[in-house]
Amino acid sequence: MHAAATIWLWVLAAPVVQAAGFGPPEGTLPIHPLPVTVPAGALSPLWYASLFREEPSTGATPTYYLGAGVVGSRLPIPDSPGATAWQVVTTADCVRLEPVPTALLHTPAVQAVLVQKNPLPMECAAAFEGSCTSRDGKLRITTAFDGRRRAARVGGGFFGTEGTIDTTFYTGVRTLSIEHLPSRLVLRMQERLNNANGYSAPQTAIRYLPELQRLLLLGASEARGMPLTHCVALPPG
Repeated sequence: MHAAATIWLWVLAAPVVQAAGFGPPEGTLPIHPLPVTVPAGALSPLWYASLFREEPSTGATPTYYLGAGVVGSRLPIPDSPGATAWQVVTTADCVRLEPVPTALLHTPAVQAVLVQKNPLPMECAAAFEGSCTSRDGKLRITTAFDGRRRAARVGGGFFGTEGTIDTTFYTGVRTLSIEHLPSRLVLRMQERLNNANGYSAPQTAIRYLPELQRLLLLGASEARGMPLTHCVALPPG
């Protein structure tokens, strides 16, 4: 299990298939490792982290936080056991994640970033193929597939006994590209599929922080089955 969600079908009539996951990013955008140390028994921001934002009192840039298992101030329910909170602190290279008390994310000044206000539309990096542009028009995220497609009918439902459904099996390479449009610099990640009808959908693992000119990849890629974390320092403009 990793932050990049896997989209696939439970079937009985076909072999069990699962997405291979995207490999490490590479390209012309400056990519930096983002170390994350999670205390024992605590939730990791690589599983699923909500984005929170604190508006500045002056003309300064907003402060961003990540919360794993943190509900925030919008709902009167407790956080999940092991909930963690992290402040995104900019550095000369990119950012660091600094642990903070989860209570900070429950203060009225700190609000969860809702889907409608997320800098990246929800469809970004969600579909098998497609393209989207960030709300500020500076990032374009594209997923493309190069390979073979095989249509098939397989057993539907959890046990494969609820009739049949149409599906497609893929053999080839999916490439996820993130382009900084003002500079034309790009990073790419590739996912290799071998007769699979599942694929990775890392939309919630990609966090764009436009005011900080930073892009966080929180488990969007992996190496030898382990999720990776990276920070991208976007060029000015």
